[in-house]
Amino acid sequence: MLPNFYLYLASCVLLLALSCQVSMGTPVRTPRSLDSEKCGQCADLSRELVKNVRKLLDNENLFRGLNCSEQRVEVNSKTQTVLACEPNTDMNTRCSGQRNTTFSESECLRNIRIDLEHYAASLQAYKQADLSSTAQDTQNLLNICPSTQWVSSSQVADPKLTSGDPVDQRVHLCKVLKGFHLRVITISRAMGYISAGDHRK
Repeated sequence: MLPNFYLYLASCVLLLALSCQVSMGTPVRTPRSLDSEKCGQCADLSRELVKNVRKLLDNENLFRGLNCSEQRVEVNSKTQTVLACEPNTDMNTRCSGQRNTTFSESECLRNIRIDLEHYAASLQAYKQADLSSTAQDTQNLLNICPSTQWVSSSQVADPKLTSGDPVDQRVHLCKVLKGFHLRVITISRAMGYISAGDHRK
């Protein structure tokens, strides 16, 4: 009976040790990461894109007769960009003031690319107004951030932006742009974090 107790105790200690090691949060190394110069350019471009999408939302001509601020937000539901691009800080290290995070740069960039492709396709497909400038800025961000190019995803435009009643299309554009604005803020912060390189230390 006593040897079984020691075996049980040893199993618990081993499990506890493994749990502690996992929760320490070592950075995840990625084989294809952005160099700091390119990532700095991506961070700058994403900040500009935040401003450009905000300008579209504030454009009175685009949403004349429609109170866009009252519309709900619609984000691309096919990605996990917010979760993938958020550094996960262990609660113990948060309390002790140490910086110990886990972060997968490749997973974050993969989600960012899928988002940008989706929104670029949607903006290009909308024909009631000229959104080509913002669509081009989105495409430029895709082109200049080369480490995300390995991702292959065929994104199609949001069908609600290209079919149905023109008023409904404008309402949906408002919702999509509000979602894009939130998502591109997340992208901008992620690019800034990757550019700083703290997750590689």
